[in-house]
Amino acid sequence: MKKILFGLVLVFSFSLLNAQERTILEIDDEKISAEEFLHIYKKNNTSDNAMTYEAMNEYMNLFVNFKLKVHEAKKLGLDTLASFKQELAGYRSQLAQPYLTDKRVEEELYLEAYERMKYDVEVSHILIKVNQNASPEDTLKAYKKIYDIYNKLKKGEDFVKLAREYSEDESVVMNDGNLGYRTVFSLVYDFENYMYITPVGSFSEPFRTRYGYHILKVTNKRPAKGKYKVAHIMRLVPKGSGTKLDEDARAIMDTVYQKIKQGEDFEKLAFQYSEDRRTAEQGGVIGWVTVGGRMIKEFEDAVFSLEKPGDIYPLLKTSYGYHLIKLLEIEPIKPFEEVKNEIKSKISSSDRTSKSRDAILKQLKAEYNYKTYPQNLKEVYDVVTDSIFSGSWKLPEDLEIYNKILVSFLDKNYTQADFLRYLEKFNRKQTPINLKIFIDNSLSNFGEKMLLNYEESILENKYPSFKYLVNEYHDGILLFDLTDKMVWSKAITDTVGLQNFYEANKDKYMWGTRIELKEYKCADLKTAKVLYKALNKKFDNLSVIDKLNKKNPETVVLAKSEIKEKNESSLKDKQLSDTPGSKYVFLDETNFIVRTIIIRGPEHKSLNEARGIITADYQNYLEQEWIKELKNKYTVTVNYDVLKSLAGK
Repeated sequence: MKKILFGLVLVFSFSLLNAQERTILEIDDEKISAEEFLHIYKKNNTSDNAMTYEAMNEYMNLFVNFKLKVHEAKKLGLDTLASFKQELAGYRSQLAQPYLTDKRVEEELYLEAYERMKYDVEVSHILIKVNQNASPEDTLKAYKKIYDIYNKLKKGEDFVKLAREYSEDESVVMNDGNLGYRTVFSLVYDFENYMYITPVGSFSEPFRTRYGYHILKVTNKRPAKGKYKVAHIMRLVPKGSGTKLDEDARAIMDTVYQKIKQGEDFEKLAFQYSEDRRTAEQGGVIGWVTVGGRMIKEFEDAVFSLEKPGDIYPLLKTSYGYHLIKLLEIEPIKPFEEVKNEIKSKISSSDRTSKSRDAILKQLKAEYNYKTYPQNLKEVYDVVTDSIFSGSWKLPEDLEIYNKILVSFLDKNYTQADFLRYLEKFNRKQTPINLKIFIDNSLSNFGEKMLLNYEESILENKYPSFKYLVNEYHDGILLFDLTDKMVWSKAITDTVGLQNFYEANKDKYMWGTRIELKEYKCADLKTAKVLYKALNKKFDNLSVIDKLNKKNPETVVLAKSEIKEKNESSLKDKQLSDTPGSKYVFLDETNFIVRTIIIRGPEHKSLNEARGIITADYQNYLEQEWIKELKNKYTVTVNYDVLKSLAGK
């Protein structure tokens, strides 16, 4: 429900000059600007005649009611509550994120990802591991090692041979460094960059990722396969199984393949023969297979060798056993606009988000004359010890003497003491790294955090659109909480008030002409005729049923009882009267059924029968009464001259 209320006050930019300098509405001592009114009005009124004075004046009534409720919430101090401040701060932080990223860079990332999505690249690599925070000595050692390999490659030595000999990727013993076909988002961004810029048949220069130093080689590049939906039939042959098990599994799969070629149903054969019981229950359906996904390379290669739905890969041997694979469906790469949100979501959770963040940091550093003073780090190096990695490091007692500047921008200076307090937050158990590197990296993070914090703190002044967006949530939270108390929850919990409202307005809640039907199933025709005659004599004389059921309670059974609007009833007999109180008795001799029908005229719905709509009406009533009370409580002044000027009058 909060979202509905927030929708009332969503805002967007506009170009009316000086609107913010004029007051369009006053509620006691609170002034609401023409700019705010126009933002809200334009969002909620998009028709061609929206900018007429008549339309804007009509909307002003809604705006006044809305602002009265918000004003009351503030007077009650709801905006001073810790819970309110915490909730608003959470929303504000979320709303600020788009303003702390570079939109141009983000759009470039979306387009870059989409272009890469169009191709699959077969790639191999050689890895020399080195931790991101390794010491300069360890980093240099790894750097020399990877460049020795690079020089060997330039002299013509075989990539596979060097991968087997030097690569520290554990999978090299199984794949000779070949990672198979990969596509966008399937590897870390730095690796992906080199993968797409390296020509087919060539190897890259050494480059570094968080895993260490790499050299990659591109062996092939093809138009993207997209997604293939497949099913399989599988016979398990665990690693180390004997020849007999392998031969038996293969023989069974050969038989199954022949059955498929003869036209037998793949799904039924999967259920009957497949030892992958999870998929066998679904006719062998695995689901969608993507390049560089969760499937092993040989299975993936087999899948993408299939050309059209219905094709069968005859027999594949993997480390798991034997497979027969059927292609069910192909989903090619979709147009950019259809996948943009998916790309955006993947980028937001990938390492390439730093590119947009780095762009905005670069811009802010230039704008605010950002500087660091690493020469003043010596005292920090002296006072911070390895105990920070065990969680036992303590701030120095003479913290005030650490007053040299480490970071500055605009008129703000952050000292060694400020940085030491920041470092204290890292005083927890963590993997130890080179202490100097830790401090240097932490200073960079500290300075950038202070810069972004400052930028976030001034967004309202810098971007009017952000100011009104935050105000939307501010008013929305207040309005939700107070309206819930005064209207929504009250209508549900105030049972006496609801009952009184119903009694005062019950003529609004009426049934139309209805048919009340009852069907009595009798044990035999004789009983049915007795009941039919008895009910014809006196329609409501049901004591005869008690007499008929005296010996056997199943002699007459009420099989059906319903009351429906006449136009909704299953009875289509046009001979039925609309006259209230009209009564009918019918006998179905074939099925021993006696039907009774009474025409019920318009009558009041009970509170329980119409509780939903009555509660909604009661809520509307409570809201209107509340607004009347607020208008009596506060002085409301609308500046109609300003309103006319907004409409161009």
